[in-house]
Amino acid sequence: MFYMSGGDPEHDILLMESARQAAEATGDDVAVTILMKASGKGEGEARNGTCRYTAQDGVLTQDTEFGSVDDFAVTDPANLAEFIRWSAEQYPCRRYLLAFGGHGITFSPETDLPDPADDTRADRPGTRASLSDNGNLMTAAQLGNAIRQSGVDLEALIAHSCQQGSIEMLAEWEGTADYLLGSPFSIPDYAYDYTSLINDLREGCSVEETLKRTAHRAINLWQEFHNQGVSGMVMEVTRLRDLSPLWDVLRQTLDLMHESMDEVNLTTDAPAVYGETYGKGYMRALVDKYERDHSDFFQNTRAFYAVDLPGYLHAAFVHSGNMSLASYINRLDEVLADIVVTHRQTDGKHDFLYNVYTNLSNYSSSEEARERYHDCRFDQLTGWGTFYEDLMDYVNQLPDEPGRILTPIADHLTGKWEVTKLFYKEYGEWVPEKLPVGSAQTFTLRANGELFRTRTAAYWTNLYLSDWGDTDDTDFTFRMDKSLCKIHRLTKNKLELTEEGFPQYKMRLRRVSDEDEKTLAERMVGKWILSKRYQKVDGAWVEVTDDLPLECWSEYTEAGKFTTYTRWADEEHLNEDMTWRVHELTGIIGYWPSEEASLAYFRIALEDDDTLVMNYAENYDPTQEEQVNTEYKDILVRN
Repeated sequence: MFYMSGGDPEHDILLMESARQAAEATGDDVAVTILMKASGKGEGEARNGTCRYTAQDGVLTQDTEFGSVDDFAVTDPANLAEFIRWSAEQYPCRRYLLAFGGHGITFSPETDLPDPADDTRADRPGTRASLSDNGNLMTAAQLGNAIRQSGVDLEALIAHSCQQGSIEMLAEWEGTADYLLGSPFSIPDYAYDYTSLINDLREGCSVEETLKRTAHRAINLWQEFHNQGVSGMVMEVTRLRDLSPLWDVLRQTLDLMHESMDEVNLTTDAPAVYGETYGKGYMRALVDKYERDHSDFFQNTRAFYAVDLPGYLHAAFVHSGNMSLASYINRLDEVLADIVVTHRQTDGKHDFLYNVYTNLSNYSSSEEARERYHDCRFDQLTGWGTFYEDLMDYVNQLPDEPGRILTPIADHLTGKWEVTKLFYKEYGEWVPEKLPVGSAQTFTLRANGELFRTRTAAYWTNLYLSDWGDTDDTDFTFRMDKSLCKIHRLTKNKLELTEEGFPQYKMRLRRVSDEDEKTLAERMVGKWILSKRYQKVDGAWVEVTDDLPLECWSEYTEAGKFTTYTRWADEEHLNEDMTWRVHELTGIIGYWPSEEASLAYFRIALEDDDTLVMNYAENYDPTQEEQVNTEYKDILVRN
């Protein structure tokens, strides 16, 4: 029985051709039935409508009573059940195999599990999209239920559909057939050699042997994809009738791991870490199996948001050093040996057998999906979802190993600190975050309670002034501005801290000299008095001696504010508390004359710590190398 949905013009042809090859190999002892829905995305009969066929003795015959239906709901489980019953009626008292073909979609609770708040999806309790048609999905649960509702006993399921090798899928299909032929990876368009499959059955091969041969033939042909460095391929045949031993050993193994997260490893064999909790080892193993090696072409068609479950459990044993797991893992292998008829990978390994959902990439944003995952049969049988969530919570809540903290912390915090590294916490481990080019931060904590901070981004430096205090030598906390900070290490020259509300981010700082390592912005802080003024005339600087102000000064503060004052005999101008910043490489000052005004610019240069040269014009454009309009240059000296 071939039940197929093309989905696009190319696969309309390819899927029907696979079924046609099988039909040509039939005889009086092996027959074929076909239901093929074309995508409707091209011209001609091959790409439009839904047709039903029978085939025997090499003759393919269209069922004219069925006609050609354009709007046939191929993803409706009731229609699949009806097709299975119809096929059995055409050829009663036979042994039946069902091949479903189309675009398989990687399991995701967001698309494959029902949303109670969405009435349009309420009738779709499933775990995996096994067949798709213009955005509509038939999930694995629906496919399994359709087979049961048909009342026809199947010998085998053949997944002519990508990534139909998840452990959740096995749970939904258990008991619907004796065997499953499929792959946890994507598969080539032409998939299987149905001509040889039919011939094997006609020659009296058992269904198990026939499927085993089909899997081996597929891998032998697909090996060329591997040899060409295009992608790896995986193929497997599973005994599907009774999987209760598998569910039992998985439940027992996950229960043991769940209960032992806090226990400490005493083995010295890497990758296990002596003195580390088993939970951290379990997490490292999960990350190791989850992360894709993008330099390895073998993983090009591997499913996203999934790990190989048997492979993960083996890795968890090695990464954690939990010797109690040994008997459970060995028992799992014994059960799998009874369930797996054959498993082949083009790289000769056996590390991709059954996928299980694991969304580490978007864990924090997938809470709703994880909650819905608990509705799937596999989770209810084994508790995988609960273990996975509790493991993530466990490692994310682990306290940092305490570093040396000098007390009283108020005395040892005083001084200037520069940020040298930023970290974010991922799966219980601190991961360095690359500092952007042209960025820097310093914090100066003064004994009088002042907090002076510099922040440079893309070489632009801003200054801030606030306060710090409320030190606690018991909890190792203190306040910077309005933020409560937790100290993880404090020595003479090193400081590590996290900020309340952002426990997943950590700063590492080093003590620096307040005198020797200053930004241009810090060097500008102070009051500067006009000494001389120049105007550019015909390309040369000419000193201005007429109409100079009686008083003229500028002041830059640690609070990031800028004030200018100019007084003549009959008038004065004061612009105060303007926010300013400076570009460290060019000396361009950007400032806001008022809250409503646009950003304005001029350029400065420090000839030494006590002499400031300011270039300006009425309309300075920092994108141009030279000033526009009339150019001036003021020489100012520190007051």
